[in-house]
Amino acid sequence: MRMKEGLRTILAFLAGAIAFLALFLLAKWHILVSAVIALLLYGAVFLLTKPTRRIGSTKVDSLKGGPELLQIMSDAHEDMQAIYRASQQVGDAAIKEKALKLHELGNRILAYLGQNPQKISSARRFFSFYLDTGANILTKYMNLMASNPDSERVQRLTPETGRALDILHKAFMEQFNKLVQNEVMDVEADIDLLEKTLQMEGGL
Repeated sequence: MRMKEGLRTILAFLAGAIAFLALFLLAKWHILVSAVIALLLYGAVFLLTKPTRRIGSTKVDSLKGGPELLQIMSDAHEDMQAIYRASQQVGDAAIKEKALKLHELGNRILAYLGQNPQKISSARRFFSFYLDTGANILTKYMNLMASNPDSERVQRLTPETGRALDILHKAFMEQFNKLVQNEVMDVEADIDLLEKTLQMEGGL
């Protein structure tokens, strides 16, 4: 983000400087007039090159509480990256498989919310607790197994972590089902209408 801001500043400065030099040195305009136009051009370029923040294809500014929703999604993607890193580094095959399934389901939820950002607020519990907890459990498990894998206490964490991942996967699935509930009901209503229409027309 800082690099993008810096690039915008450089581009705006170059545009203003070139305009000033062209007007003052080449066109022989008054220095104050040249400076004012250069400053205006600087501001215009800086504003025009401002990146449009989006959640999926939706502009953040068009959403109620857009910046907060964008931050929630950004934090969620960081948690998902932590889950994926852990899934790639844990040695236990069962934990690895469960972590990958959790990551895949989490990605489906984030992809759906990216297409339906107005529903992000209804999934706050998922973001603030379940997703964050999953990332923390896997990260801590991965670190403990890497630092002291032969410890009996650490070894006992493997089945406990597996149970926790099962619970989290169930919670993820319940959240996903809640999010798509309206769409499912719409499809069921369309199918019901189709069947009734065919029956009335003697098609069934």
